[in-house]
Amino acid sequence: VGGHLLESLVKSYIQARDVARKVSSSNSESLDNAGDGYSKEGPNLVLILSFLYNFQVVHCTLIYDIIRDLIKSFREIDVELLLLILRTCGFQLRSDDPSALKDIVLLVQERALKATDDHSKRDEIGAPYAGSARISFMIDAITDLKNNKKRKRDEGLLEKTGKFRKFVGRMKSATPLGRASADSCMRIALQDIIDIEVKGRWWKVGASFIGNQFHADGDDMDTVNKQSASKAKGVKENKLLKLAAKQHMNTDIRRSIFCILMGSSDCDDAFEKLVRLNLKGKQDREIVRVLVHCCGQEKSYNPFYAFVAIRLCEFQSNTKFTLQLSFWDVFKQFDEIKARKAANLAKLLSHLVRENILSFRVVSKVLDLEVLPENGVIFLTMFVCNIFENCDPIFVGHLFGGSGSVDAEGIALRESLSVFLLQYLKGHPSNAKKSQFRACYKAAVKACEVDIFEPVKRR
Repeated sequence: VGGHLLESLVKSYIQARDVARKVSSSNSESLDNAGDGYSKEGPNLVLILSFLYNFQVVHCTLIYDIIRDLIKSFREIDVELLLLILRTCGFQLRSDDPSALKDIVLLVQERALKATDDHSKRDEIGAPYAGSARISFMIDAITDLKNNKKRKRDEGLLEKTGKFRKFVGRMKSATPLGRASADSCMRIALQDIIDIEVKGRWWKVGASFIGNQFHADGDDMDTVNKQSASKAKGVKENKLLKLAAKQHMNTDIRRSIFCILMGSSDCDDAFEKLVRLNLKGKQDREIVRVLVHCCGQEKSYNPFYAFVAIRLCEFQSNTKFTLQLSFWDVFKQFDEIKARKAANLAKLLSHLVRENILSFRVVSKVLDLEVLPENGVIFLTMFVCNIFENCDPIFVGHLFGGSGSVDAEGIALRESLSVFLLQYLKGHPSNAKKSQFRACYKAAVKACEVDIFEPVKRR
């Protein structure tokens, strides 16, 4: 039933779109003055398709295909339909496939610039482009969408849509298929429906489907390439799952987080995928634990993990406390971990302290020099040296000077830091004359030796 409904809607939409474009070509007037025989049919059908996507009946692939088709034509009716799609399901598209949205933004900007330049040549082209005011409004709307800037109208629509989606999800879960039905949607592309007479309906059980077995040129070659890419992606996911098993990722949540961290293209991609996991309650703590574990297992320090951690802390402030607890757990395991892991995590902590994500006082739990194991010395040495190499003396002075306070814990921390600096870093190879390391070392020693019992001046 769903496949038949979708097929009928898309075919009706294509017919209404073609009629509107023909009228647009024969008329130099605005579509609003061209008559009501077709002007509302296309927008209404697009609205139905958008809500079917919002309620997870169809996949975002179909909506993006429609958007690309509208951008390619870019007449007045096309811009009107684009605005309607962006208002109805734009933020859901951004959530489901942000990389595709970036491509759409670039296409719109490029096409809008071309349309503006060729607007005076519309008689030669045969159809008027959309007015510059409408194009400007659409670019503003898609830019707000890219930057996740929501207006009051958008928030109201998202709230209503969210309630209906939950209701539809409960209905799907109540079916005999249960959870599998709740997570399913029709992944039918626009070209699949256009090519029904040639290739058949692959989504319909028992229907004939020609596919690509007899054709491997032109557009069909693109489909073959997509299938090859899909297979390669599957092989990559299998490798990541095997690697996750070796790293003792023993729950589905930990395996999912591990695969995201290892398979993401950059820190922004990883952050967006982690947020889309939508973990509840204490489950989000697993993200930090897996991130710290992966960072420690790298052959050399990778700042990727620090950038992901920074994005997570900016998004959710309680992530900072989870990070702090994770480092304290590492401090308890210095006798068991390898020196490489201690060095990697020291650089991770240094990065987070330099970015003001974590406090310098996190290391207070490890600064007991009388019982400090060898890996603890390595950790502290790498931590402090990394700060000296990447900061200026003024920042180091403030950092070490603010590490302690007038309470007993602060005094003990400052004294321990002073002893550590003199015992382990005074003769460090990097502590050469006129070097940045030497300047930072002196600033740190001076900050730790400041008398905190200076009398307060009376006014």
